[in-house]
Amino acid sequence: MFAELSSPQAIPAEVDFLAEFVGPGWLRLSAGPSLKLTALAGWCGKRFVGGQAVNLLRPHRNGPLRVSLAMQAALAPSTIDGRTTLRLQYPREAGVPWRWAVDELRPLGDGGWLGMMHLELTLLRRLHFPFLLTPAERA
Repeated sequence: MFAELSSPQAIPAEVDFLAEFVGPGWLRLSAGPSLKLTALAGWCGKRFVGGQAVNLLRPHRNGPLRVSLAMQAALAPSTIDGRTTLRLQYPREAGVPWRWAVDELRPLGDGGWLGMMHLELTLLRRLHFPFLLTPAERA
Protein backbone atom coordinates (compact mmCIF):
# COMPACT_ATOMS: atom_id res chain seq x y z
CA MET A 1 0.00 0.00 0.00
CA PHE A 2 2.84 2.44 0.84
CA ALA A 3 4.16 2.37 -2.74
CA GLU A 4 0.68 3.22 -4.07
CA LEU A 5 0.33 6.40 -1.97
CA SER A 6 1.09 9.86 -3.33
CA SER A 7 4.37 11.49 -2.46
CA PRO A 8 4.15 14.24 0.17
CA GLN A 9 4.40 17.84 -0.99
CA ALA A 10 5.39 19.39 2.34
CA ILE A 11 6.39 18.62 5.91
CA PRO A 12 3.44 18.88 8.33
CA ALA A 13 3.53 21.98 10.51
CA GLU A 14 2.26 22.52 14.05
CA VAL A 15 0.33 19.27 14.35
CA ASP A 16 0.19 16.25 16.67
CA PHE A 17 -0.53 12.74 15.47
CA LEU A 18 -1.63 9.71 17.46
CA ALA A 19 0.07 6.47 16.43
CA GLU A 20 -0.93 2.86 16.12
CA PHE A 21 0.97 -0.14 14.87
CA VAL A 22 -0.46 -1.90 11.84
CA GLY A 23 0.61 -4.88 9.80
CA PRO A 24 1.18 -8.46 10.88
CA GLY A 25 -0.13 -9.65 14.24
CA TRP A 26 3.33 -10.33 15.63
CA LEU A 27 4.24 -6.66 15.11
CA ARG A 28 1.04 -5.27 16.63
CA LEU A 29 1.48 -7.51 19.68
CA SER A 30 5.22 -7.05 20.22
CA ALA A 31 5.93 -3.42 19.25
CA GLY A 32 4.54 -1.75 22.40
CA PRO A 33 6.24 -4.11 24.87
CA SER A 34 9.50 -3.90 22.88
CA LEU A 35 9.48 -0.10 23.04
CA LYS A 36 9.19 -0.27 26.84
CA LEU A 37 12.83 -1.39 26.82
CA THR A 38 13.95 1.78 25.03
CA ALA A 39 13.85 5.57 25.26
CA LEU A 40 10.43 5.41 23.54
CA ALA A 41 8.54 3.62 26.33
CA GLY A 42 4.90 4.66 26.05
CA TRP A 43 5.23 5.87 22.44
CA CYS A 44 1.85 7.14 21.26
CA GLY A 45 2.54 9.54 18.40
CA LYS A 46 4.55 12.33 16.83
CA ARG A 47 4.50 16.13 16.96
CA PHE A 48 5.64 18.30 14.05
CA VAL A 49 6.94 21.77 14.84
CA GLY A 50 9.17 24.04 12.77
CA GLY A 51 10.31 21.43 10.23
CA GLN A 52 11.20 18.88 12.89
CA ALA A 53 9.38 16.04 14.59
CA VAL A 54 9.47 14.70 18.13
CA ASN A 55 7.97 11.55 19.55
CA LEU A 56 5.04 11.76 21.93
CA LEU A 57 5.15 9.47 24.94
CA ARG A 58 2.58 8.56 27.55
CA PRO A 59 4.54 6.21 29.83
CA HIS A 60 1.62 5.85 32.25
CA ARG A 61 -1.95 5.23 31.08
CA ASN A 62 -3.48 8.43 32.46
CA GLY A 63 -0.27 10.43 32.73
CA PRO A 64 0.62 13.58 30.79
CA LEU A 65 2.17 13.53 27.33
CA ARG A 66 5.93 13.98 27.16
CA VAL A 67 8.17 14.62 24.16
CA SER A 68 11.33 12.67 23.42
CA LEU A 69 13.94 12.09 20.74
CA ALA A 70 13.75 14.88 18.18
CA MET A 71 14.10 13.94 14.52
CA GLN A 72 15.11 15.85 11.41
CA ALA A 73 12.36 15.93 8.79
CA ALA A 74 13.04 16.16 5.04
CA LEU A 75 11.48 15.20 1.75
CA ALA A 76 13.78 12.50 0.35
CA PRO A 77 13.79 9.29 -1.74
CA SER A 78 12.22 6.23 -0.11
CA THR A 79 14.19 3.05 0.51
CA ILE A 80 11.07 1.15 -0.58
CA ASP A 81 10.51 2.53 -4.07
CA GLY A 82 12.81 5.53 -4.61
CA ARG A 83 9.90 7.98 -4.80
CA THR A 84 9.68 11.01 -2.52
CA THR A 85 8.72 10.36 1.08
CA LEU A 86 8.77 12.36 4.29
CA ARG A 87 11.91 11.02 5.95
CA LEU A 88 12.36 11.35 9.71
CA GLN A 89 15.82 10.55 11.03
CA TYR A 90 17.26 10.62 14.52
CA PRO A 91 20.64 12.21 15.28
CA ARG A 92 23.62 10.03 16.18
CA GLU A 93 23.29 11.21 19.77
CA ALA A 94 19.92 9.42 20.05
CA GLY A 95 21.74 6.23 21.00
CA VAL A 96 21.12 2.62 20.06
CA PRO A 97 18.97 1.63 18.20
CA TRP A 98 17.47 5.03 17.34
CA ARG A 99 20.63 6.42 15.74
CA TRP A 100 19.94 3.97 12.89
CA ALA A 101 16.14 4.30 12.80
CA VAL A 102 14.41 6.06 9.93
CA ASP A 103 10.69 6.67 9.50
CA GLU A 104 9.35 7.12 5.99
CA LEU A 105 5.87 8.68 5.76
CA ARG A 106 3.31 9.17 2.99
CA PRO A 107 -0.06 10.95 3.27
CA LEU A 108 -3.22 8.86 3.27
CA GLY A 109 -5.51 11.64 1.98
CA ASP A 110 -7.64 11.88 5.13
CA GLY A 111 -5.08 13.90 7.09
CA GLY A 112 -3.35 10.77 8.33
CA TRP A 113 -0.04 9.26 7.28
CA LEU A 114 1.23 5.74 6.74
CA GLY A 115 4.68 5.31 8.25
CA MET A 116 7.28 2.66 7.59
CA MET A 117 10.16 2.42 10.08
CA HIS A 118 13.41 0.68 9.21
CA LEU A 119 16.96 0.56 10.52
CA GLU A 120 19.78 1.91 8.37
CA LEU A 121 21.83 -1.26 8.82
CA THR A 122 22.87 -3.38 5.84
CA LEU A 123 20.94 -6.54 6.70
CA LEU A 124 17.87 -4.72 8.07
CA ARG A 125 17.40 -1.84 5.60
CA ARG A 126 14.64 -3.69 3.67
CA LEU A 127 12.70 -4.79 6.78
CA HIS A 128 9.98 -2.18 7.36
CA PHE A 129 7.61 -1.86 10.32
CA PRO A 130 4.31 -0.07 9.45
CA PHE A 131 2.38 2.37 11.63
CA LEU A 132 -0.46 4.87 11.19
CA LEU A 133 -0.45 8.49 12.28
CA THR A 134 -3.87 10.12 12.80
CA PRO A 135 -4.27 13.87 13.48
CA ALA A 136 -5.07 14.68 17.09
CA GLU A 137 -6.02 17.74 19.11
CA ARG A 138 -2.85 19.45 20.35
CA ALA A 139 -2.26 18.17 23.87
